[in-house]
Amino acid sequence: MSKILIIDDEIEICKQVSLILSKNGFDTKYVTSYKELNSIISEGFDFDLVLVDLWIKNSSKQGIDIIQELKSLFSNLLIISFSGHANIDNAIESVKAGANDFIEKPFESKKLIHIIEKNLLELKQRITINNYRSQISFHSKINLIGLEDFSSLIEKKIEKIKSNSSILIHGPSGIGKNFLANKIHMKLSSNNTDTFINMNENLMNENDLLKFNSLHNYFTIYLNDFEKFNKMEILNYHNLIKNRNINAIIIFDTKILNKDDPLLNIIDYKIELEPLEKRRNEIFGIFKHYVSIFFEKKFDSNPIIDDQISDILNSHNWPGNIFELMNTSEIIINKIENAKHTISSNLVKDIIKSSIQNADIYDLNFKEAKNKFEKEYLEQKLRSNNWNMSVTAKNLNLDRVSLYRKVKSLGINIE
Repeated sequence: MSKILIIDDEIEICKQVSLILSKNGFDTKYVTSYKELNSIISEGFDFDLVLVDLWIKNSSKQGIDIIQELKSLFSNLLIISFSGHANIDNAIESVKAGANDFIEKPFESKKLIHIIEKNLLELKQRITINNYRSQISFHSKINLIGLEDFSSLIEKKIEKIKSNSSILIHGPSGIGKNFLANKIHMKLSSNNTDTFINMNENLMNENDLLKFNSLHNYFTIYLNDFEKFNKMEILNYHNLIKNRNINAIIIFDTKILNKDDPLLNIIDYKIELEPLEKRRNEIFGIFKHYVSIFFEKKFDSNPIIDDQISDILNSHNWPGNIFELMNTSEIIINKIENAKHTISSNLVKDIIKSSIQNADIYDLNFKEAKNKFEKEYLEQKLRSNNWNMSVTAKNLNLDRVSLYRKVKSLGINIE
């Protein structure tokens, strides 16, 4: 159920709109001033969409100011502005401030519901358009691998890839398929404004795809775990892109490769990423890479690393692959209290032993295991940032609303 906040100085309108939305399956709340809005933000803002009046009496801030502030705090928040003094200038001004849509007041119930559902659907369907330069600024250090041998191997795998291609990345979870997809995009991108579109569940419809193509010189469509998608839809989508000369590449991400899958016939390039257990000679180098990054971030200096750690690391199977190794590296650095502390084999052994003792996660069903991991992961991230939600959200490349909602749903107590 989507949560909607209504901001209007007229309480009767708030109640009326709230009733309309409730009857259509939305969870609503309303405020009549900026002061009340501030209280909600401080308590924990977890709304999917905000309806805001541009003219609010007896308020220290008006609608345009509120839109700008909400967008600065929650970049992915949907905002629909409305006004009883509507004109084209008001609509343009509100959209420039960050609103996603505009509706004139008074409005018909059906029109209001249509606009809300349209915007919510677009947010879900499209285009999680990653301004992934901020993501890459961290991942360029927290590299896919951190090893010259593997990096050069990856470069060789992607150097022949051309634009308007279909690419399949095959490998287990935690191995860095998403990062590699970004790396391919960067290689083929002509400038920093070219867009990377991560589609997790639904394909962009044809009209949106054509419109998007008209606005961008080039873009990458990344189908995360493509087994979730309807195969016929993917085939039609591929043909549409080819036949309409849309300047895009499609990257498929899969854990399981069925060699008889007919979709393999549309793939131009296949790239396989092997699990860490098959690349044990690289594990220590990857570990040193991540440890150095986290240590430098915490102490602004280089770590002293015991070479005997290599044997300890190689004795572990690393079922979570690079993601597990990266997370283990961060946990180790969080245990260190000062920059003179050597990263010892005993410390690493204790951390890995602890992770093995928690391996009962494999006895849980998928949902339980996922929730257990997410809770422990977010608790560790929050703790390392002194329980600062804004800093943690930025580090995780999430908006505060999404992080707050996840923390709340997992029952994490903020200290």
